[in-house]
Amino acid sequence: MDERQYEVIYKPKAKEAIFDIFLYIQRKGYPQNAKKFAESLYDFGNSLADFPDAYPVCKQKQLAIKQMRCAVFHKNYIFVYKVIKNILVIYNIIHCKTNPYIHSV
Repeated sequence: MDERQYEVIYKPKAKEAIFDIFLYIQRKGYPQNAKKFAESLYDFGNSLADFPDAYPVCKQKQLAIKQMRCAVFHKNYIFVYKVIKNILVIYNIIHCKTNPYIHSV
């Protein structure tokens, strides 16, 4: 039986971030890689529901105050999420080289 303890919901900013990453890779001339990587982003996000407390509360003060958690994927992408009751909400996916303060959640 493959039932998760939490339902996973992607906020529009998170979906937009995945789509932007997909487009970036596709424009570089790798459409198959773009699709596979976008799928791996969704797979990772969905897997957060298995152990949502495995990742720490974000270090950035604005996110820590809201008890947001930050999970690093593939060394370059930070999933910003929070568990609310029985729902794991993914607010955004931020590239590590960008300033997380400019991204609202």
